[in-house]
Amino acid sequence: MPNNHENVGIIDIGSNSIRLAIYETAPQGYYRLINELKESARLSEKMNANGAMATKEIHSIVPILRQFHEVCRAYGCHAIRVAATAAIRNAANAQEIGKLLEQETGLPVEILSGEQEAYFGFIAVAGGMATEDGFIIDIGGGSTEITLFRGRKLVESVSLPIGAVNAQVRFGVSEEPWPPEQIADLQAEVERMLDGLPWIGTHPGFPLIGLGGTIRTLGKLDQRRRKYPLRLAHHYLLEPESLRHYAETLPELPLDKRKRIDGLSKSRADIIVPGTIILKAVFDRIGAAHCLVSGSGLREGLLQDTLGLGVPAAQEVLEWQTGTLLAFHALSPIAHYRQVRRYAEQLYQLLEKELNDRGPIKLIQTAAMLYKIGGSIRYHQYDKHTLYWLLQAPLGALTHREAVLCSLIADYPANHGKKTGFEEYGDLLQEKDDELIQKLGALLEVAIALDASETQTVEAVATVWEEEAVLLKLTCRSQAYLEIRQLEAAAKSFKKAWDLRLEWEIRAISTH
Repeated sequence: MPNNHENVGIIDIGSNSIRLAIYETAPQGYYRLINELKESARLSEKMNANGAMATKEIHSIVPILRQFHEVCRAYGCHAIRVAATAAIRNAANAQEIGKLLEQETGLPVEILSGEQEAYFGFIAVAGGMATEDGFIIDIGGGSTEITLFRGRKLVESVSLPIGAVNAQVRFGVSEEPWPPEQIADLQAEVERMLDGLPWIGTHPGFPLIGLGGTIRTLGKLDQRRRKYPLRLAHHYLLEPESLRHYAETLPELPLDKRKRIDGLSKSRADIIVPGTIILKAVFDRIGAAHCLVSGSGLREGLLQDTLGLGVPAAQEVLEWQTGTLLAFHALSPIAHYRQVRRYAEQLYQLLEKELNDRGPIKLIQTAAMLYKIGGSIRYHQYDKHTLYWLLQAPLGALTHREAVLCSLIADYPANHGKKTGFEEYGDLLQEKDDELIQKLGALLEVAIALDASETQTVEAVATVWEEEAVLLKLTCRSQAYLEIRQLEAAAKSFKKAWDLRLEWEIRAISTH
C-alpha cells in the first residue's frame, strides 16, 4: 500500500566513530530508526603535532562516507545530513577537511560548534524523556558537552575540549592498569575545566542524563552485574554506587582483561576508562542524584531539527511517542483506539479514589492506545507480541517500572487477569503493583468491550457508582451485540479486580 512516508539519512562524523542512521518519517513529524551502521575512525588520533589532519588521513575516511552515501541512495533518502563534531571542529585545518570531504563524496559537511552539539543533544533528550529539570552530559571522543536545562529550556551549556579518545591519548596507558597518578591527573584536568563554570554546582540533586557510548556501555555493564530483567538502555538508572564501582574497578584492569568483560566491546575497552573518569568527575561536581542513560543523542537531535520539531512539553512526550508507534504499526482504525481510551479514562476517573494515587492515568491511557500494537507482527496472539514489544522497546517517557506496568496492563484483557510475565519482572515493581495491574487491566478490558466491533456503535456512556455496582448507561446506534457479549466476559474480571458488579442498560437511538 503506498504511503507518504520519506526516509532521511543522518551521518555523524564523530571523534571515535562515524555512524549512519536512516529514519523513516511520517508527515506528522513521527519517525523511527530503520537502519544504523557504524565504522570506527578514532579521528582524534589522526591529528599531527600541529593539530591538523594530513591529507592522507582525510582520504582514509572518504570510502566510509562514500559507502554510507550509497546506502542512503539505496533507501531512497530524500534528505541526507552530515555533521562533524569535535575532532574535525578542533583541527587546525577544519575548513579544509570539510571542503575535501564534500568534493570527494558529494556530501556537504556541517562542522558543528560545541554549542550546536550541546543543543542537538538537548532537543534529543527533551524529545525522548519527560524530565523537567536536569543536566545532560555527552562524552564523545574529542569533547564533552554539559548542559543545564530548567523547565525544559536550555539554560547553560559548555563544550569541554576533552573526551574519551583524546584523554586516552594524553593520560592513558596502552596495556597495563592505569597508575593512580594518571587517574589523578585526568581528574585534575577535568576539575580545572569545571572550575570556571559556577553553574555546574548550583543544582545538587538534579539528575544527570548521559548520552554517548561511555554511558550506554556502563548501563549495559551494570544491568548484567545486577542481573537486571530488562535489556533496555534508554531510561536505565545508574546509581552513585554503580558509578563509583566502575570508576574504581575498570582502571585497575589491564586492557586484555577489559576486553573479556561481557558487554564491553573490544573497540571501547581502552577508552571506557577515561570516559568513566570524566563522567564521575562531572557527576560529583554537580552533586547529581543519579545518572539516567539516554538512548537518544546527537543523531536524533539532528533529525528533529531537520524535521522542524520543537521541544515538546513534558506531558506531550508520551503522547507523541504513542502516536509514533501507531503511525507505523496501527492494526485497527485510530478511531477505535481513541474510543477505547475515552472509555478507559471515564472509568478511571469514576474509580480513581480507590487507587490511592498509585496508578497514574497515563498508564491506562497508553495501554488503551497500544493494546493491539503487536498485531502488526501477527494478529493471532497479538497480546503476547504486544507484551514483548512494549517490554523490549518501551515508550521512552516511561520509567522502566512504568513500562512494565503499562505492558502488563495492555496484556491483561486478552488473558482475563492471568499473571503473564509478572514474576519475571517483579524486581522492577513495587508492593501491590500486582493489584494495580489487575484493577487497571480490568478497566481496560471493559473499555475494549465497549467498542468490540471497532465501529463506535456505543456512542456515549454514562457511569454511575451505586454501592456495590457500577452501572453503565449506554447510548447505541444498534443492539451492540458484539459489545454486550464482550461486556459479559469483562464483567467477571471487573468483579474480581474491584469487588464490584458491572451492570449496564442500553438506550438505542435511531439511525434514520
